[in-house]
Amino acid sequence: MDHAILAMELCFPMIPGDALQGQLKALVVQQPQTMRPGHKWQFYRSAAQLLTDRLPQAVSGCWDFFDDNDRALKDHEMWFNGMNTREGSRREPSGVGDPYRGEQRFLTFTVSLLLDAQSPSGLQLAQHCRIPEASLWTRETFRHVLSALSHVSYASVRSDVVYLIPRDDGWGLTGEDLREPKFHYLRTLG
Repeated sequence: MDHAILAMELCFPMIPGDALQGQLKALVVQQPQTMRPGHKWQFYRSAAQLLTDRLPQAVSGCWDFFDDNDRALKDHEMWFNGMNTREGSRREPSGVGDPYRGEQRFLTFTVSLLLDAQSPSGLQLAQHCRIPEASLWTRETFRHVLSALSHVSYASVRSDVVYLIPRDDGWGLTGEDLREPKFHYLRTLG
């Protein structure tokens, strides 16, 4: 079987009193460890809607779609390992920060779907994700790609991973954290 991958990560500022981090955390932790395809569809639809509603606040992100089997397997493993190796974790809390004093904190939300490339969903995603290079890093393109999550048949998804960095407020990513090489793939959104 040939595989395809759809992966996306979005980065948002953490604003004191804003509910986004709590909403994303609740969405992730409320899900059972194993879900039937219909439940996955509901979960990803909810995540896509929340992210789409907040796209105007997103500062950076990345997304990929590849239907090359080797690349899809390798990239999905990379995203999966980002969760298992605590990729974004800090050794100590960053504190809540004060965005009004230049101490902004950030969160990232990541999704990676590994699916059957020849399934109707795989073929539909291949078509849906044909984006001109000049438009790859725009909010409108992210909106377009997020809309695809509601059209995937999760019966064709072989593996998926979702994670939120940070889990807790006091561990938000700093601007310095985001300049580290491990976050080089995040692009400023236009």
